[in-house]
Amino acid sequence: MRAEWVGGAMITPGVTGLDDILTGLAAHGIGHEPVETYGNVVVPDPDGDSLSLSE
Repeated sequence: MRAEWVGGAMITPGVTGLDDILTGLAAHGIGHEPVETYGNVVVPDPDGDSLSLSE
């Protein structure tokens, strides 16, 4: 658990084409944390909620 996110929500849907999804997010000005070696990426919002994508 990441202490700085306590009280926020976390969603982790399974996806295919993660690189394409990240490219699309970037095209809309949405950044993300570094992609982790096991295929997860976390997209936090200003309220402390996050969206994780897993391929």
